[in-house]
Amino acid sequence: MKNFKQKYGPWALVTGASTGIGRSISEQLAQQGLNLVAVARNQSKLEILKNDLEAKYDIQVKTISEDLSKPEASSEIAEQTVDIDIGLLVANAGIENNGPFIDNDADDESRLLALNIVSPMQLSHIFAKRFSDRGKGGILLISSLFGYQGVPYVANYSASKAYILSLGEALNVELKSLGIDVTVLSPGMTKTPMTDNMSVDFNKMPITQHAPEVVASVGLNALGKKATVVSGLINKIYAWENRFIPRSWPVKLFGFLVRRASTGDKKQTVEKLASV
Repeated sequence: MKNFKQKYGPWALVTGASTGIGRSISEQLAQQGLNLVAVARNQSKLEILKNDLEAKYDIQVKTISEDLSKPEASSEIAEQTVDIDIGLLVANAGIENNGPFIDNDADDESRLLALNIVSPMQLSHIFAKRFSDRGKGGILLISSLFGYQGVPYVANYSASKAYILSLGEALNVELKSLGIDVTVLSPGMTKTPMTDNMSVDFNKMPITQHAPEVVASVGLNALGKKATVVSGLINKIYAWENRFIPRSWPVKLFGFLVRRASTGDKKQTVEKLASV
């Protein structure tokens, strides 16, 4: 892993920082001596993160408790960080809704789009401008293996992650001349609160589960080197199969797998994910 403090500067901002992949990314950046702006919804978990990282790594952690699905969230984060020399943005926060699309609540699906698409787009726009002015910076966006094709029964979620994948690929080229590195990390099954709350038995699916610290390391190691990266060999095969077979095939395959693995106990994660 490169020296991020030397490459990007003294501060990084991580959304969804209190749990899962976001917490692991925060810890690995702290290990390199970066100060952190940690954004999440759950203030108590943010305080735990702050106390832990400041004690272990002698860094500063500024916490921002914010619901990133709200329209004003990104501008409020911008205002609270205007005097902080942030050089790295990790847009990690996200939620998922699973189950038949017509059974899901439309307001929940709209909130998913606000958090998974609008928030990372707005934050990327805000901080890319700042990074351009300072002549360097980095943006790590978090997509998903499900973003590489439509996935029935998580249709809106997979579509939102496809947007992030496409946005990041384009910005990787567009912002490079401004000194800004952009990479998209697409995890597969990862042991996080989000997957714990899905009404899917992943033991019935031919995928491997990864620890969040492993996925975090894959993403950070790829930043500045690759436009996109998928964690895990089997996941890479799933992601790249679209290049060699008709696109409809993996869509049908994932639909079959998710339907078969459904527990039938539908859980909406909108209010359950502390990492939002």
